[in-house]
Amino acid sequence: MRTPNHRRFGGLALALVLVAAVPVTSPATAAAPKRTTTDITVTEGTNLAVAASPRDGTLVFDLQGRLFSVPAAGGTAKPLADDFLDPFWPTFSPDGSTIALQSFADGRSRIATIKADGTGVRQLSDNPFDAVQPAWSPDGRKIAYATGPDGAKDLWQIDARTGAMELLSTDPVDESAPTYTPDGRQLTYLAGNEVRNLDLASRTRTVVIPGGQGFLAAPSWSPDGKRLAVLRTGQGGRTLSVWENGALRPVAAFADVFPFPARWTSKDELVYGADGKIYRTNVASGATVGVPFAATLTIARDDYPRKKYDFDSRDPQRVKGIVSPALSPDGRTVAFKALNDLYLLPVGGKAKALTDDDFYETDPAWSRDGKLLAYASDKGGSVDLYVRDLATNAERRVTSGTGSEIGPAFSPDGRRLAYQDNNAQTWTVDLASGMQTRVLGPQNAPGRVSWSGDGTALVQAVSVNNANHILVLDVASGAQQTFSPGTSISTRGDDGPVISPDGRWTVFSQDGVLWVTATAPNGRPTGASRRLTTEASDAPTWAGDSNTVLYLNNGRLKTVTLAGRTTDVPQDLTFQRDNQTGRKVIHAGKLWDGRDPTPRENVDIVVVDGRIVAIEPHRDRPRRAGWTYVDASKYTVTPGLIDMHNHQQIKAKSFGDRQGRLLLSYGITTTRSTGDPAYRSVEDREALDSGARLGPRLFATGEMLEGPQVGWDFARPVRTEQQLELEWTRVRELGYDLVKTYETFPVKWQAAVARKAHKLGVPTTSHYLYPAVGHGVDMKEHIAGPSKWGFGFARDSSLGGPYQDVLQLAGQSKMPFSTTIFAASSLLADDPGLVTDPRVRALFTPQDKQVLNAKLLCAQGRGPCGFLDGNAEQARRQVQVVKKIVDAGGVILAGTDAPLDTTALALHLNLRALAKYGLSPFQAFQSATLLSARQLGVEADLGSVEVGKLADLSFVEGDPSKDVGVLANVRSVLKHGRLFTVDELLGPFRG
Repeated sequence: MRTPNHRRFGGLALALVLVAAVPVTSPATAAAPKRTTTDITVTEGTNLAVAASPRDGTLVFDLQGRLFSVPAAGGTAKPLADDFLDPFWPTFSPDGSTIALQSFADGRSRIATIKADGTGVRQLSDNPFDAVQPAWSPDGRKIAYATGPDGAKDLWQIDARTGAMELLSTDPVDESAPTYTPDGRQLTYLAGNEVRNLDLASRTRTVVIPGGQGFLAAPSWSPDGKRLAVLRTGQGGRTLSVWENGALRPVAAFADVFPFPARWTSKDELVYGADGKIYRTNVASGATVGVPFAATLTIARDDYPRKKYDFDSRDPQRVKGIVSPALSPDGRTVAFKALNDLYLLPVGGKAKALTDDDFYETDPAWSRDGKLLAYASDKGGSVDLYVRDLATNAERRVTSGTGSEIGPAFSPDGRRLAYQDNNAQTWTVDLASGMQTRVLGPQNAPGRVSWSGDGTALVQAVSVNNANHILVLDVASGAQQTFSPGTSISTRGDDGPVISPDGRWTVFSQDGVLWVTATAPNGRPTGASRRLTTEASDAPTWAGDSNTVLYLNNGRLKTVTLAGRTTDVPQDLTFQRDNQTGRKVIHAGKLWDGRDPTPRENVDIVVVDGRIVAIEPHRDRPRRAGWTYVDASKYTVTPGLIDMHNHQQIKAKSFGDRQGRLLLSYGITTTRSTGDPAYRSVEDREALDSGARLGPRLFATGEMLEGPQVGWDFARPVRTEQQLELEWTRVRELGYDLVKTYETFPVKWQAAVARKAHKLGVPTTSHYLYPAVGHGVDMKEHIAGPSKWGFGFARDSSLGGPYQDVLQLAGQSKMPFSTTIFAASSLLADDPGLVTDPRVRALFTPQDKQVLNAKLLCAQGRGPCGFLDGNAEQARRQVQVVKKIVDAGGVILAGTDAPLDTTALALHLNLRALAKYGLSPFQAFQSATLLSARQLGVEADLGSVEVGKLADLSFVEGDPSKDVGVLANVRSVLKHGRLFTVDELLGPFRG
């Protein structure tokens, strides 16, 4: 049994009290939030796209995802359509009556048209992929566009009247940015970085502008066909140029020309957006004039009671974080993970801990005869597979690699396990000989494997063209076949596909509920899918009768038969918060409390039962029985740090027990998930709160709510408003602390989600500034990050921006941005010792050590840089954006996107970059302390060292008020009054 002496740290015993649960967190009253709106008028725009009417010269431009029109000479801009059109790349028809654009209104980019007065929105395209970059034919009858998977787009055209679509070109090179020649006979487009013509009659191709001219974009022909305008990007920025007489020449001096086609208003004049303004340039004379505009945008902020957190309660709470439940073949027992252990729950009985230790366990799987249980655990130092005989409790370790082996599944004959490794490869291991065989190479975060009925194949969820499909793999030959279940499987994790023991059925979660499809013995689907459940349903697993499926419904276990009959499977686990009791006096040499820019000298911090009750000048005190005295006279004491953008579950199975220790050892006492598998995230929060797992407190969310396209395994595609209501039951019943909407989630739904979340006291976040800030969304993730337009474009950041629109929206709304400055890894060159720190040596996985070493070499210019790595100049530019936002009155919060960036270290590198390139040390410090706590809604408890707050403290060597780099020099840390030294945190992992 787990006891204080048995644990790696004394006094962290888990209390399981099997009584009625009383929540210690609760949503606010379900009242409509009080909304305040503010109009702001801007005269500059970031990455605005401009189109000119051939009829009267009226200009239309896309400013922050809102369409406006302005007279040709400039003036007050008039909004067109509404906030939810989500327009991009506008262009006028030849007669000036209609505007074509790409609209993201339904979560996929469609070619649409709208009348010049802003009425009559009409969707035209219906391709399975995003349709982008529309261009009118000279006769106004057709619209050309590009569509297809990322990096493999083809050219199409659509009849503007009938909607009939026609494929024009399938050049193997990615084709984009089409524009018709003035005679309408050819289509000019980008093929990679070369400009080509496609003859529409013969379909032959010719080169217009050869490669080697720099990075080219957005071609457009002059009306007389003598000049081709293009954008060219080089080290000096993005410039407007024309191709004329076989040569490319710049025609305007701006370095930040926005990445849309410049529009010809005559044979010599172009109109376009650059440096925050709209300009006209005469390409013959070079004369350039500005077109002034004043556009009004609306900010909406909600004042709502935030979710309440009772950090001091010892009342029992019902366990909701049930992970990877597996029903035994006889249907009598459920194995699952909860509270950092594996449990066996007799159906109708009481759950009992199977492992009951301090280690990280996950992914239980039954053998077909029900005698053996396989699972993954880090008890051997790395995450390996174990098989336990349930009759004798005899156990053996099946794998012992330096990486991690997870997700085991017994073959039907019980002789092999299939599993995945930390590189997302699929393997089998022969249980008699131990021979391991790789059967599938790396995938993009695939789901767990399941065996076909005849044992010849494995099935799993894989990502194909932004959807989760079923992959069937013949184990012997390696032959693969992918099947679409009609739309995307809910997530690539525990949501299936899972094949029944008799091999006749496959069950999976789709649209948030369970579906089943007939299946051949070799694992291939043979019929249409039919729905089994109507409520939120996850993690299906079969009983041996091949008629009963166990699943999770918002923290509850249930079964459903193939006939659709559901039954509850009660589980009675509860937990209590592992709150510190007792009294401490901490003598701090310096105290940087998070409120005052200047540290205090030589103070005593008095802590009772985990909260600060006094902060006084230091004095020699008589030692009192029962008190603990902590000498931190050589250190600066600070509030514990907060990472506001984290995805702990991405590598949780690889890190195992090390992740929480690593975060604490760098003074990080709180993290906020911005998207993780829901049940794993809730389990993590409960395990941390109960003391069953060691690490920072976690503010948890579930899967990111996504539109019909889905990339991440932990994003949940939502296709209908009915499904959105079903997803909302997860938010409410699993107690999310945050709701995140992702890249392709429709902006109309995003606005509705903000309203609904705020009624529960829960904040929302996304990757977008506007229209999100106009509809109550609380926060924006990333200074510059991925969006529905890819990594290369954002409406709130450009080569020279942001400009007044972004700064006023951010400054007046106070909508926080998270930093996630990946280029901050360039600061490793300033402090290479970070790579060899004892915490890195002990707690990083071997793979993460390799990645960190590669980042150091990149920073030093001695090795290649990864996709997300950046250089010092990129870090400087991003911090300059941060400084502009802060100077405008905006709010910046420190976040990392870890483990996509380096866990724990990335937060310190972000803070160092902020302080090095623009902010004061105190501004950087507050971004990871008080300001973050305020955004979490827990400023009364966290974020600073003040009387009445929780004792979350970090003891660092040095004075961080002068050099924020020393915040990484952590020697000890308190979480809720519980003290850990770094040496203790390294514990058994010290090598």
